[in-house]
Formats: sequence, C-alpha cells, structure tokens
Amino acid sequence: MTATSKKQPLYQQLVDTLREQIDNDMTPGALLPSERELASKYGLSRTTVRLALDELEGYGIVVRRHGKGTFVSEFSSHAANLISAYSFTEQMKELGRIPSTKILSFDIIKATRNVAENIHIPINSDVYVINRLRLADGVPMMVGATYLPVSLFPNINLNLLTDKPLYDVLEEHFNQHIVVANEECFASTSRMDEAAFLNIAEGVPVLRIWRTTYNDKHQIIEYTRSVARGDSFKYVVSHVRNK
Repeated sequence: MTATSKKQPLYQQLVDTLREQIDNDMTPGALLPSERELASKYGLSRTTVRLALDELEGYGIVVRRHGKGTFVSEFSSHAANLISAYSFTEQMKELGRIPSTKILSFDIIKATRNVAENIHIPINSDVYVINRLRLADGVPMMVGATYLPVSLFPNINLNLLTDKPLYDVLEEHFNQHIVVANEECFASTSRMDEAAFLNIAEGVPVLRIWRTTYNDKHQIIEYTRSVARGDSFKYVVSHVRNK
C-alpha cells in the first residue's frame, strides 16, 4: 500500500492494492491468499482484511467459497453476447460449463396487468409461471420467473420442463420457431430471498434481466424476469452501424 493513500481507511487502501494486483497479475479463478496471510503481509488486523474482501465481493471482483477460500471472479473473462445468444443453457455450454436447472415452482395464475402488458394478452388470462434456479457446474447463477400464455401451450407439464430446456420444449413439442429475444438489463442489488437462492450476501450487486421472446409470427411466447449474480455475468452488445 502506497504512502499517498494514507488518508483512506486501511481497509480501503487494501481494496485498492488488491484490485491492482488482481487486474495486473492474477487470472480469473486464481486463489487469493488467506485472511491470515493478507493480515500478516500488510500488517493489518483480520477484521480490516475481512472488510476489504467484503467490499471486493460486493463489487463482484472476488468470490468466496466456504471452506475453500477467496477466488478472483470469472466476471471479466466470460461474457454472454446479447445479440447471438438467447438461451442460458447455450450460453453456459459455449463457456465450457455444465448447465442445470432446478424448478422451484410451476403454477397457472391469472395474468396481472404487468404480465398481461408484457405478453400482449388480456388481464386475468391464464398464464404459466415457472420459477427456476439456473446453475453452472452446480453453482447458482440466476433465479427468475418465466411467464407463458396457457393458450399457446395448453399441455405443458412439469415432467416436460424437467426433462428438457424450456426452449427445446417450446420448439419440439409446440412447433414454435423462436427468432428474437429482446432483453432489458440493469444493475441492482440483491433482495434477501434472491440472495438465499443465489448463495450470495443480501445487498450485493446483481444484474436484472427482463426478456421478451418472439416466434416467427411475431407473437410473444415468453416473458421472463431474472436476477443474475453480479460476480458471474458480464454482458456485451455489439452495435453494427448501417451504411
């Protein structure tokens, strides 16, 4: 830690020092020294080191794994392209990870005004709501609620959704040709219930993703609201200028 940073709190000085080391000398997935080792190296208390690591975790720069240590986040090395990829399963496979899905609940409800407007159906129409936890290599990555109009998919059941990815079910069993998935993304912080599912602390950065999926008839067939871990997702968009 440099002398020019003495006016900063000690933990913030350590945050800056570790961020510089991570940016310049470490690769995603690298193991950081333990709290004890960092405290000894920089002449700080364990409490100060813990505060610094808490802040780095909040920024999504490091990931803590109970019983294993603190690791550099893979946030900076893996990005999902919003233009070319619309499936979580496909995204994770492209990154060399093993995707899986845990269905938390599956119900038929009456569409609220918000859901109805986003799917372009009348209020109080029947919709499926599927709450899912998405994982990669067994690590929780995203949790969200998906809404589907019952009128388009009258025979969807839990067995179908358990056996196959959702988009495979829509295409193979209901002859839907998915052509466009529009996504709106914005930064936020995790609520208590979301943090519990994602195995992160409450209030840490997350990415909220609203997705609307269209078929080849320009019908909206899916509306999904998801929350993705801030330490695990980085989205890139390529803008192409029309000549």
